[in-house]
Amino acid sequence: MILTREFFANYKYLGSMIKSMERRLRYFENHPLVSEHGVVNGSMKMFPYAACHFVVSGASVKSKEERETMIRQLMVDLEGNRILYEDMKLDIERFIFDNPGLTLEEQTIFRLKYIENWSLEKIGYELGYDKSVISRKIDAVLDKTGNNSNLGEIFSMLG
Repeated sequence: MILTREFFANYKYLGSMIKSMERRLRYFENHPLVSEHGVVNGSMKMFPYAACHFVVSGASVKSKEERETMIRQLMVDLEGNRILYEDMKLDIERFIFDNPGLTLEEQTIFRLKYIENWSLEKIGYELGYDKSVISRKIDAVLDKTGNNSNLGEIFSMLG
C-alpha cells in the first residue's frame, strides 16, 4: 500500500479537527443556553426624587431549537470524522507493518508519530536522535516508498 504525504498530513489535520469539535461540544455542555433580564431601580438626580426603573436584558441568542440542531449536526460530523480517522489509522498501520521495505527503526518512527501521536522531539529523545533527524527519516521513507501517487486514489481505496 502506498500512502502520500498528503494522506499523512490530512490524517494529522483530521485528528486536530476532531479535538476541536470535541472542545466545542464540551463548551455547549458546560454553557447551557440562558437569557437573563432584570429590573434596575433608581431615582431622578434632581429634586423631587422620582423613582424610575430600567429593564436590562442580555444579548439576543440563537433559539433553543437552532442550538440543538447545531449540536446534533456537530455530533454527527464528529462521529463521521472519528470513523474516517480510525479507517485512516488502520491504513497507516497496514502501511507500517505490511511494508517489507521498512526497517524496524522506520516502522517504530512511523508507529510513534502516526499511531501513538508522539511529537518529533519525543521520538527523537526516545530513539537518541534530534527531531530534525526524525523528520528527515520520515521524508526518506516517503521518498523511498514512491509516495508520488494521487491523493484521490488513496481516498478511493478507503471506499
